[in-house]
Amino acid sequence: MTRRRRERGAGRLLPVVRRHWRLITFVALLGLGAAVVWSLQRTPIYESTASVLVSPPATPPVDGDGPGQLSMHDEEQVVRSTAVAGIVKLRVQTSATPEQLLRYVSAETSGGSRVLRISFSHPVPATAMTGADAFAAAYLEYRRQAVAANVRSLIDDLTRDVADLTAKKDAQEVILAPDSQATTEERDRALTLRDAYSSRIAEINRQLTALRQVKVDPGSVLRPATPPSRSTSSLTRNAGTGMALGLLLGLAAAFVYDRTDRRLRGRDDLAELLDKPVLTLIPPLARWPRSLAGRHRPQPLAVRDSPTSNAAEAYRVLQSRLAFLADQLGTTSIMVTSAAPDEGKSTTAANLALALAEAGRDVLLISADLRRPRLHRLFDLPHSSGLGELLSELRLDSQTEASARITSELWSVAKHLWVLVSRPEPPEVTALLGSEAMRRLLDSQRPCFDFIVLDCPPVLGAADATALAPLVDAVLVVADRPSTDRQTVVQLREQLEEVGGRIVGAVLNRDRSDRVGYQYGT
Repeated sequence: MTRRRRERGAGRLLPVVRRHWRLITFVALLGLGAAVVWSLQRTPIYESTASVLVSPPATPPVDGDGPGQLSMHDEEQVVRSTAVAGIVKLRVQTSATPEQLLRYVSAETSGGSRVLRISFSHPVPATAMTGADAFAAAYLEYRRQAVAANVRSLIDDLTRDVADLTAKKDAQEVILAPDSQATTEERDRALTLRDAYSSRIAEINRQLTALRQVKVDPGSVLRPATPPSRSTSSLTRNAGTGMALGLLLGLAAAFVYDRTDRRLRGRDDLAELLDKPVLTLIPPLARWPRSLAGRHRPQPLAVRDSPTSNAAEAYRVLQSRLAFLADQLGTTSIMVTSAAPDEGKSTTAANLALALAEAGRDVLLISADLRRPRLHRLFDLPHSSGLGELLSELRLDSQTEASARITSELWSVAKHLWVLVSRPEPPEVTALLGSEAMRRLLDSQRPCFDFIVLDCPPVLGAADATALAPLVDAVLVVADRPSTDRQTVVQLREQLEEVGGRIVGAVLNRDRSDRVGYQYGT
């Protein structure tokens, strides 16, 4: 299990940012630019604020009820009511309707404070100040009228109660008159009721006296509005907000792209998919001009044609690491393959063989891709016969000595390096590669060479590679950073494991991440 597979939560953010930082930066800058353009084109809005200290209800308790509780939330709603806006309309004599005026006003309080902040926003600074003061005064006027109306209503209600009680008391006085023929029991009951009515009338009269003495105090303006010096739409704040939103959108876009992008994400990704180490990263190879890489000139190989290049050094790193693994695992034959065509397996096999030969190892390089052979082009060799014919002869005559027969098919292309080519499309390709003849051929050559490197067909699309994988000691997987599909790497691993293929590592072609190493090699 690799380290990357164990990453969770925030640990996954950094790799995504590292892979898609250009996209994130572009979207963030796009948000910044949009915010700046919007701020410059938008009409500036000025805001002025008036502060009002709201007085609690001053009405005395009536019938045992205490004074009403002051709710600042309700007072904020009162400021934004059409009733208050109607008073403002009359005060400033504007043609705007109360509903239109309410679009510009806001009210807020902080904590348990009784200070109400009334703000008015408008493109004209003077209008913003006038509007804030007008709404503050209109709010106090509305509240004064509301409190006075409440007091008047209470006085009217209590006055009616006194009249009703007085009438009832007079009725009992008639019963208690000297010339009344009421019984003693009726007189006693009338006396009790008269006293109760009298007590209630006296209590209500005291409440009326208190209500008539109430001074209506809705509150006062603590700080009038002042002319605003700058608009509320700050360019710096808007730019910061735009860039922050752009950054969030960029991160979201990066995560979506990362989840939907099926290409390899780099060295760690390939190592995780194969659960094997990536032995080297090959930088993009320079292409030779067509005039130089023509029909009669072999195609360029970094180790042979550019021995001091970054790519050549990367192949030497592959050689040293693979040689170390081979010594540890007792490996001689190495099959070089990929998931799909055009991922650089033939070039990798040729350069690996050259690097091993350069290190003094005797190497046999076999062109085992019988459908699309390429090694003869890389070394400018004829391919009228080769591996296919050799395997066919060995299959027909099991007594044929493989070592003697193969000698006639080998080409010495460099010191310590021999190549066995193949011509395209021999019959029964899969059967040949997985045959007992192929096993005999490999077994006969193991004592003669330190390494046998086989350039094999891609694993997916045909059974050639899976037929050959059980016959070799190790498998080296080649992937191409810009084009290899992650899912094909998973399928490659599964198919090779099903037939007993032994993957020892991988090579990642056209990778630009190891810049320090590349610069060191130049």
